[in-house]
Amino acid sequence: MKYIIIPDSAEIRRLPFYFAVEEYVARTYTDDDYFMVWQVEPTVMLGRNQLIANEVDTDYCRREGVDIFRRKSGGGCIYADRGCLQFSYISFAENVSSAFVDYMRGVAEMLRSLHINARLSGRNDILVEGRKVAGSAFYRLKGRSVLHNSLLFDTRLEHLSKALTPSGEKLRSKGVASVAQRVTNIGQYTELGITDFIAYVRKYMCGSEGRTLTEADMTAIAAIERELASDEFTYGKNPKYTEIRSKRFPEVGTIQAHIELKNNKIVNINLMGDYFLLGDLDRELLDVLRGTDFTREAVAKRLEGIELGTIIRELTIDRFLRLLFGRPPHVMKPDWLKIDLRSKQSSGETAGILARHKMNTICTSGLCPNRTECWMARTATMMIGGEVCTRKCRFCNTLSGRPKPLDTEEPRHVAETVKALKLRYAVITSVDRDDLPDYGADHWVRTVEAVRNMNPETKIELLIPDFMGNMELLGKVLETRPHVCGHNMETVRRLTPSVRSVAQYDRSLAVLAEIARRGVQAKTGFMLGLGETHEERLQTMEDILAAGCRRLTLGQYLQPTANHLPVSEYVTPEQFAEYKRIALEKGFRHVVSGPLVRSSYHAAETAE
Repeated sequence: MKYIIIPDSAEIRRLPFYFAVEEYVARTYTDDDYFMVWQVEPTVMLGRNQLIANEVDTDYCRREGVDIFRRKSGGGCIYADRGCLQFSYISFAENVSSAFVDYMRGVAEMLRSLHINARLSGRNDILVEGRKVAGSAFYRLKGRSVLHNSLLFDTRLEHLSKALTPSGEKLRSKGVASVAQRVTNIGQYTELGITDFIAYVRKYMCGSEGRTLTEADMTAIAAIERELASDEFTYGKNPKYTEIRSKRFPEVGTIQAHIELKNNKIVNINLMGDYFLLGDLDRELLDVLRGTDFTREAVAKRLEGIELGTIIRELTIDRFLRLLFGRPPHVMKPDWLKIDLRSKQSSGETAGILARHKMNTICTSGLCPNRTECWMARTATMMIGGEVCTRKCRFCNTLSGRPKPLDTEEPRHVAETVKALKLRYAVITSVDRDDLPDYGADHWVRTVEAVRNMNPETKIELLIPDFMGNMELLGKVLETRPHVCGHNMETVRRLTPSVRSVAQYDRSLAVLAEIARRGVQAKTGFMLGLGETHEERLQTMEDILAAGCRRLTLGQYLQPTANHLPVSEYVTPEQFAEYKRIALEKGFRHVVSGPLVRSSYHAAETAE
């Protein structure tokens, strides 16, 4: 990586100049990645699609001599001055989202190399002692990713607090009452002055590599700068509209839809906010919607086959429809799906055994509708790795957050529970532990070994996570030779990004293929009723078969709480029976299909 050297770099220039340098270098110099650090006089920089009136106190800025400019990247509004360092990074990376995460991780590691306890938080922030010190944004040019972030070193926080006026909802989402409460300067955490700090960052990122901009470069940059400095570029983004819809999604950001309607058709539409752009918003989304009837059904049909997450990071069709039209109408649960969850004596005995052995179960954390039936039969699906999952899938009721350290006694507790329940067939699953270097693989191995040592006649079925696609770690678990090893697809390809928080459709297929390749019986399942089509259900079956998996479970998605994805459809028992027939005809050897079916439902009977 080379450092961009600007002639007369001691001169502090206006913000559009540095954004022009980014764009020019990205378009012109394609031999390497590039990096630079720069400063500006007091300036507010708006994201590409932000409304000035919503974000900036323009009267204060005018009075105090604070410039206002706009950038081409998405993200939120930022205040900068000489004490706020700007980092620019121009990369070859094709996947701008992963490049963004890698880059921000690198900035955090650079700060930690100075013994500053920095950590990544949310979509684009770096925190020190719970307060924000850096935020980032990016945009994509043909073949290049342009990323930049602001680092508060010795910023005048009183200016920052008064110049920016973010919504109360945005601040509440961060758990703070004001901008000033949310941020801090890192200068107080290091003995380096700002000049020495800049020199340290340059050496850390680029070593001695550099490239000085030529006179011809500077002439071309000046032309780009004129466009970025124009009032039209800065103030011309506030559209006319007849309707406005606004919603904040934690993973996406705040989006305001400004819609011009005529005869209830979309004549024009624009999306404002602090979201992150990954694609061409106008051509790939907004142009597509013009002329569409302004109804949930018409917009959903027009967007079929479009992956919105490739245009705006983490945006899905469901979220976009929620923005425009609110929550979808509630689908009433049919009478035939009502469940008797009243406890029986034998289920209470099972619950007592689980409690005495300090055992977590997916039966409880997942609000399984078969819990009473299974516990009456003295069976349960034990869950290892603790009770808190590092992922936050929108269908799952398991607690999500930062887990506690692994309990080294848990493998023994599982083995003792299997023995106490006198299980001939034990099913073990886990929360996702993406916080661990091996994603919990060694803990899985220790658990299976403990169960087998104490219960040599018991067959073991595992329901495993994806280990982030690390086949070596998966292999360690499979070397324990379980009777069956399952990994759930959960839903169809199109819905995977909106249903599963980290997992990927193709990565899950690869896990199933590896299980089968190693000679272990592979098993998977997916839910119906999340909005998938009949054709998508059949295609998912085909994909699973192609991976070498011949065991399948199909069940009805049931919404655990109001905060989870709504049920789109209740599939009838007759339809489930038909899908079982189809699956068997396609080549599956074992299929369990029904409204209340879950991954381990009647697992022992099916396996035998």
